[in-house]
Amino acid sequence: MTSFMHNSLACELARATFALRSFGRAQVYVLLFLVFPALVQAKPIRVIDEAAIPFTGFLAKVDFDQRYSGKLFDDPAKLDTGWYVIYEHESLNYYFGPILLESIGKDYLDQLSRVVQVAVMQRPSIQDYRLELSFEPSASSFDNNIIEPSTRNPPPPQALA
Repeated sequence: MTSFMHNSLACELARATFALRSFGRAQVYVLLFLVFPALVQAKPIRVIDEAAIPFTGFLAKVDFDQRYSGKLFDDPAKLDTGWYVIYEHESLNYYFGPILLESIGKDYLDQLSRVVQVAVMQRPSIQDYRLELSFEPSASSFDNNIIEPSTRNPPPPQALA
């Protein structure tokens, strides 16, 4: 994922350098200002009900996507509050949730981890994926937004021991 972004950024910088020779500096900086945010913008987050996780093991991707279309979000700060089982790989950006309790989220994470392990054994080319349980929207989702501390979401509930 980062190598793609680095390659894209390097390509754009090379184009900008060429353009710098052809155009004035001001025009190049304007182009970079307009193009750079589009390069950095993350792929949309697809939020899917966590009940779909058991079906990831036997449905083909096309069938899974058709049956569990989910909702798309461009900004992680707009996610409903709760625990999410997150799977990211290449163009996939699946957030399963929101899940009310962390303990239930861990169960779903274990279940999806087993499915991913089987998939990796069958296709070793699957690498550099992200699989985790996370409470969203996280504090980092709010870094770009100025929000009064009293209006932020409360910290995640602690599981009972």
